[in-house]
Amino acid sequence: MTKGAGRVRGVLLVDHGTRSEAANATLLALAEAVARARPDWLVEAAHMELAPPDVGTAIDVLVERGAHEIHVHLHFLVAGYHVRESLPALVARARERHPSIAIELTDPLGDDPRLLEIVLDRLDARTGRD
Repeated sequence: MTKGAGRVRGVLLVDHGTRSEAANATLLALAEAVARARPDWLVEAAHMELAPPDVGTAIDVLVERGAHEIHVHLHFLVAGYHVRESLPALVARARERHPSIAIELTDPLGDDPRLLEIVLDRLDARTGRD
């Protein structure tokens, strides 16, 4: 349960998807880490293309598991076509299927200024800069 609200929070992490099972497993591992960090949330992962589950199916699973609100985390760096067009359309269809469930999209990761620190840390590690 989400503290104070009495509502079960669902979180769906969505990436582009790939034919590489190893790459898709990265999102699943992140979803599992989020679930461990927030044990009162229901967490699922989905891919836009090329690998199951798809976004609609994963939203349906969260509803079946008891989610009363769903936050769709856009695990994308930029606001490309999927972020601007595909995902809002998929969420709109899910809202039609589940009118009593609040379903919201996050901003893509690229909008977060903390990415600069990550990029610099990785570059510093690669170049030996302290």
